[in-house]
Amino acid sequence: MKKAAWLVLAVVIGLSDRTLATGFFINQQSVRGLGRVDAGNTVVADELGTIFFNPAGLTKIWDPSRPGGIKISIGTHVIIPRGDQVNHGSTAATPGTLGAFAPVAGGNSHNPTDPTPVPNFYSAMPMMNGRAAFGFGLNAPFGLTTTFAPDWHGRYDATDASLRTINAGFVGSYRLDPHWSIGGGLDVQYAKSSLSSAIPNPLAPGGPTAATDASISTSGHDYTPGYNAGALYSVNDGSRVGFHYRSGMKHEISGSSTIAGLPAPLAAFNGVVDAKADVNLPAIATVGAMTTVAHNLVLLGEFEWFDWSTFKEVRIRFADGRADAVRTANYRDAYAVAFGAEHPLGNDWTLRGGVHFDTTPTVDAFRDTTVPDSDRVWLGFGASWRAGRKVSLDFAFNHVFFEDTNIALTRTFFDGTPVASSVRINSDVRTVVNTISVDFHYAF
Repeated sequence: MKKAAWLVLAVVIGLSDRTLATGFFINQQSVRGLGRVDAGNTVVADELGTIFFNPAGLTKIWDPSRPGGIKISIGTHVIIPRGDQVNHGSTAATPGTLGAFAPVAGGNSHNPTDPTPVPNFYSAMPMMNGRAAFGFGLNAPFGLTTTFAPDWHGRYDATDASLRTINAGFVGSYRLDPHWSIGGGLDVQYAKSSLSSAIPNPLAPGGPTAATDASISTSGHDYTPGYNAGALYSVNDGSRVGFHYRSGMKHEISGSSTIAGLPAPLAAFNGVVDAKADVNLPAIATVGAMTTVAHNLVLLGEFEWFDWSTFKEVRIRFADGRADAVRTANYRDAYAVAFGAEHPLGNDWTLRGGVHFDTTPTVDAFRDTTVPDSDRVWLGFGASWRAGRKVSLDFAFNHVFFEDTNIALTRTFFDGTPVASSVRINSDVRTVVNTISVDFHYAF
């Protein structure tokens, strides 16, 4: 049942291929922001994505001389990952191998994640003649889906993994004076996750194979609240500094694990066990700056810090009273730095671009096949087209270079029994990710 505990853990910590920002956070939440590769998201406040990145910026959305009415934006980011995990000598030791490590048969993983749309919706309205504003955002800040072949060499880590989140944000903003604006609000996040994996048959002569494996499937879900707050200081019309803080979120995932296919005398392990686990998602602090130079060229910068070091372990509590199962994560804090620029072309078009660097919170001793994360560099560009007084469209493209990394992971099964077994998963990992984004803005 230790394997069941580990699978619950893997679900709740966020399951995805390397299609995200640092760890398993998805930063594709604004098309204009993605066009400048997140540089200036905290300060630009030129579209409704500021609801997520810094609600203090909402007071900048409307012209103070004629605030207007409700605005909405609908965007989609299509994330296209391309990656390989190549077997680099994975082995298993079981009673069937007489305790010696024998090669694990199975293919490599090629593009385990299909192109995935990540949508978002934002709406806001001004109040008090534009001095205050209220906004609502609906987006997906964590998780994607990964599917491996059932006979691949890492099948004892995962064969299918999914984490889907929906975050509803309710925010407000108020302009204190011509220089300072503040904002913040409440977040309510829903998470639904699932994971399937193979379990090696320890009695299979010569070692486990895909044909003799058992299986386990785990699923769970949870709602949890959080908050965010920000401030914006305008030096003048073209230069400002912004600060934003997003609270960590504590998910208590409620789920169950179903084990099937273990033959006698291991059939007693088949069945369903309920479990819960508390998982701390990181707080995020951001500071950004922008300035306008000659010919209306805007230069932007952003620094983002992720409090991943709070994610030390996941302690799983079982409904039938058995001892807790603990898996150490030992994530470390991570950060991101971005620089960008944008320039208007006439009255209808604006071009933008940037470069972005992320560090990974994962450490070598605990990196697994579901989140084989590494440091990365983003390059991107985008454009906006003002189609009329009320309508505008944004476009963006990003390409992400990941550092090549590896997985050197040991999983154990049936610990403390005569059939105790272990699998060493060794993989070389290579990944790149493209994102194509478009959104639609309308002002009522």
